[in-house]
Amino acid sequence: MGRTVTLTARVRDTAGNVTTSTRTLSVPTLVGVDAPTGTEWTTAMSTFPGVGYWRDFGVDGSDTDTLPELPNMTVGKFATAPAWSIPHLSWKDDVEQLGGWLDGLNRPIYLTWYHEPMGDVTPATYRTTAARVTQFLANHPKRKLVLGHGPIVTRYWLDEGGGNPADWAYPGMTHYGIDCYQDTPTAASYWQVSKMFGVAFGKVRAAYPGIRLWVPEYGITRLTSDTTGAGRAQAIRDQTTWLKQQPDVDGVAYFHNQAQFLKFALTDVPSQQAWRDMQTT
Repeated sequence: MGRTVTLTARVRDTAGNVTTSTRTLSVPTLVGVDAPTGTEWTTAMSTFPGVGYWRDFGVDGSDTDTLPELPNMTVGKFATAPAWSIPHLSWKDDVEQLGGWLDGLNRPIYLTWYHEPMGDVTPATYRTTAARVTQFLANHPKRKLVLGHGPIVTRYWLDEGGGNPADWAYPGMTHYGIDCYQDTPTAASYWQVSKMFGVAFGKVRAAYPGIRLWVPEYGITRLTSDTTGAGRAQAIRDQTTWLKQQPDVDGVAYFHNQAQFLKFALTDVPSQQAWRDMQTT
């Protein structure tokens, strides 16, 4: 389902008559993948060619810290991802980079300053710093290319960790991201939607009615009892179909990183087909 958008246009003919036309469109939830730049990304693009939403975390530059900068828009994923797909960009270095970087923006994007800040940045510092994103966008000529911006936390932090979404909420944010994983290989079954998304989504929705949601990272470790992957494939279909039916979820990306997190990667045929289907239906 994604979001519903209402377009209104006023048209004047040569005689000066004016008419107004309104049309409501349904914008589907974007479905894609996460994978590191390089071979992992190339493989993911080949395996899941219908990617509509993807992440770029930037890379550290030549400065003395180890925090990633905003990415170069002419190389890497930007140069190889489908032109119609929507990138969701994160960076952790100086938020002041954003002003000049936006000058070169040439495609629609989502933005997040400091992905999963829990434990690395104090909530007060995060809120003050991330608010600069809102300020930069307020009068920038490229602001309409930024489809939304907001923090990203984890399902675990909100649910089992008892986290408060207000810790990372800043003035002007349009979205809230929740990375959702099931990493229980010896469990008796795959989680229901209520476990994977229920508590986390409920907390954010209650605190910020009308906020848009992302699931920037999504992954399920295959159960040891699921020898073919058919069970995980069905869980993926059930959970992602539910996400696509939500009126406030704009994007979900599967975390397909075989080099670093093989346990989540979609290496079996049923799971791969399930994700391809979710991207294209």
